[in-house]
Amino acid sequence: MNNKIEYSSVSEINRYLSYKFETDALLQKVYIEGEISNFKKSGNHYYFSLKDEFSEISAMFFYPANVSLSFKPTDGMKVQAVGKVQIYQKRGTYSIIVSNMQQVGIGLLYEKYLELKNKLDQEGLFLESHKMAIPEYPEVVGVITALTGEAINDIISTFNRRLPLAKIKLFPAIVQGEDAPRSLINALDLAYRDLSIDCLIIGRGGGSFEDLNCFNDEALARKLYEAPFPTISAVGHEGDYTICDFVCSFRAPTPTGAAMKLTKEKKDVNELILNYSKRLTVGIKNKLINGFNSWNSLVNSYGLAKFDDIINVKEQQLTDLNNRLNLLAPDALAKKLDDKILDLKNRLIIGYNNYLNNKVLSVENLNNRLRSELIIGYIDNQYKEINNLDSKINLLINQKINDYDKVFNHLIEKCTILNPLNIIKKGYTIVYKNNEIVYNVNELEINDQINIKFSDGVATATINKIINNEDI
Repeated sequence: MNNKIEYSSVSEINRYLSYKFETDALLQKVYIEGEISNFKKSGNHYYFSLKDEFSEISAMFFYPANVSLSFKPTDGMKVQAVGKVQIYQKRGTYSIIVSNMQQVGIGLLYEKYLELKNKLDQEGLFLESHKMAIPEYPEVVGVITALTGEAINDIISTFNRRLPLAKIKLFPAIVQGEDAPRSLINALDLAYRDLSIDCLIIGRGGGSFEDLNCFNDEALARKLYEAPFPTISAVGHEGDYTICDFVCSFRAPTPTGAAMKLTKEKKDVNELILNYSKRLTVGIKNKLINGFNSWNSLVNSYGLAKFDDIINVKEQQLTDLNNRLNLLAPDALAKKLDDKILDLKNRLIIGYNNYLNNKVLSVENLNNRLRSELIIGYIDNQYKEINNLDSKINLLINQKINDYDKVFNHLIEKCTILNPLNIIKKGYTIVYKNNEIVYNVNELEINDQINIKFSDGVATATINKIINNEDI
């Protein structure tokens, strides 16, 4: 029996191996950790090897998958990669096609962070339209961070160093570990109930990704989204990003940066006030000059200066016209025309008189405004302030009178209760000897004359017998 051996081509072997790679579920998504070696960049694609002390595997990280990379790969860097193992049929070599890669130490934790970030982003928690503007001059600033630590110290020192116009309210919280998210949420609940807060800083100092991971909590992010006032995230350092950074109204690179956002340099504020003062002075000066020019122009106008001449000319024109009409028109028509002319003359005189009066009033009003405009506002403000003080004084006086009435009534009730005459009315008596009250039987002797005070009078008696308590 002749058994003929069939030889496969190289392509068939590589194609078969490729089929095996693609049908092996374990190779469709592998998690591999190693050290980067022979890193190269071609266009937007990355080519490198992942190795350990015993072996290495070729790796390729193609565009646009590598756009999400948050660090710059270099030779010798330890990374954790996720990808698919494929064979290159032409050469018979296999490689891992990377879809995601992180530095060692972050790994799965960072992957969860990216998944949560993408989820909340799709829900709209990062929308700029939801974020509130940071107040330029807040009066009360809430701070959620550790009670002791660099963050609160940096914030306080920055406020004190610059222009300390705002009051700081600290809501202490745990900022690291498993209990931190719940503690931060409780601090937010307390801050939301404080109606005096204008803006809130939440954060902590620098640390590793694991240290800052409590600020990547989903429940914390949703609680921040409900904030009734602007919020500033100040977690870690410049290169650290957390979910809180994307939800808050503003992201500060550090706690110090958050404090600087809410404060101003004294020099800048002084320059701003000086600039406003100069602009206000120039504005008032220009308004006075324009008002004076208007008044002066009106006073020296031709219509006012030559008003009598204008009236005389018009009156002469009317007289001439009347004479011409009398010469040319019949008597009846002339009479009507005379009436109309007289009416027209009166209306003209009244019109010019009204015009003159209005102009005079305008001049007087303008003159009065020029004299009083600068002090009317000040007088009104002082009058309002006096009324406010008068109301407050009356309120304080009424409160004091009510307080004194309560004290006085209380003393009267107390005196009434302690009045011995009221006690006597209940059946008690007071014994006097030689006009002095007797408090016990040891003060009495046989045949002593005593007076007994009742509620309705006094009785006199003589002591015949004395019995002490121990004799009873």
